Amino acid sequence: MVYSVITIANKFIDLAKNENLTNMQLQKMVYIAHGFNLALRGTKLYYEDTRAWNFGPVVPELYEKLQIYGSNKVTDKISISNVGEEELDDYSLEIINAVYDNYKKYNGIQLSNLTHQANTPWSKSWKNNKYGVIPADDICEFYKNNYT
Repeated sequence: MVYSVITIANKFIDLAKNENLTNMQLQKMVYIAHGFNLALRGTKLYYEDTRAWNFGPVVPELYEKLQIYGSNKVTDKISISNVGEEELDDYSLEIINAVYDNYKKYNGIQLSNLTHQANTPWSKSWKNNKYGVIPADDICEFYKNNYT
């Protein structure tokens, strides 16, 4: 299934509980989960487009909701006004949990650096279309070739 990016972010916020999860960490974990979902299931995890921004892949709709935190810890779940709470399917939850468990040890800059490596979907988009949409096909191909 495909969800709102806010639903995915809120699940990561739930998982973090009292741990330090910043705006940048959250953006990158959401993107990484999206990449694994594309590679393993052949479908997007969230509806919204991911864009190539200066510090890596960003979903602008999520960034807008999180910018109040700046670089500080995200302390509260994000309100979902037009979609309501979505129930995640088991496979999506499995991917999100695995991404959180494997990437929570990295800070925002470290996660950003992972997305900035040569030949990543971000690097290709940044080179050709700064601040443009990172094609889901590029994300899927990258995660299939490098992580599955």
